[in-house]
Amino acid sequence: MTYDRIHKFLLRSIASRGVIAMPEINQIINTFTEEIDVSPKDLIKDINEKIRPFQQKIKITNDELTSEEVVVFLSLGYDDATKSQNIFSATELEYFRILLEQIMTTATRQITGIHAINLVSSMKSSFTKTDAQKLLNVWCRMRYLDKDDTNYALGVRAIHEFEGYFRENMPDIIEECCLCKQVVFRGCNCPGCGLAVHTLCLNKYLEKLQKWPCCMIDFNQAQLDRLNCVGLSQSVRLRETQETTFDETVPLTCSSMDVDDGTQEIIPEISQRITRKRKRPE
Repeated sequence: MTYDRIHKFLLRSIASRGVIAMPEINQIINTFTEEIDVSPKDLIKDINEKIRPFQQKIKITNDELTSEEVVVFLSLGYDDATKSQNIFSATELEYFRILLEQIMTTATRQITGIHAINLVSSMKSSFTKTDAQKLLNVWCRMRYLDKDDTNYALGVRAIHEFEGYFRENMPDIIEECCLCKQVVFRGCNCPGCGLAVHTLCLNKYLEKLQKWPCCMIDFNQAQLDRLNCVGLSQSVRLRETQETTFDETVPLTCSSMDVDDGTQEIIPEISQRITRKRKRPE
């Protein structure tokens, strides 16, 4: 299929939102044209051929928490041109990096809103709690973060855009689900044996049997609450006792591509740190 207006329209829609559910993608295509019978996968394949030189990609995947099929806009590479277009300051990017690492080093892969805001006290730069709250709201809208009640967890966009970063810089905290054998970004570690499990996989398992699937100890909600508290205290100790280095930079940049009306995609930036290892709750 020739790359034309429908491709550009779909690209603008996805890039401006970051993440769109597949049913809405179908509605967008149907709204643009009802005469052409074309699948979203074919259109996305054509678009990816065009945006590959910009080191960008549109990915069809499933939300790790809800299993909903979604379409995600990803920025996979960085150069001097895109680095110069950052809209986030170095201080804001420092906060983003610390936030990601704190989330990934807790047993439940999420932190409370209060803890997220209080992370400003661990920063080398001057940053207020009001600034932190504003950024948390921005990153939730961009789907780099998800807010579950009062807790923050990695959003579907961060999971797929930074999986390589986590594997390279934090390999000791990358764990596979004991049920589906996929990497766990939204889940927890069993309080009995320490194995990881997706929240979605665990919930489905608990519908049949109220036990942890890895070691078969009895399950209760209080265990998850305790895991979250233990994970938060461990992440604070890690922050206080481990030295950090800032030798390299992995930019999460504001990249732009000319698509008729100048669509711009905004992405934050993080700095590499030494490998972190999650401590098991005792």
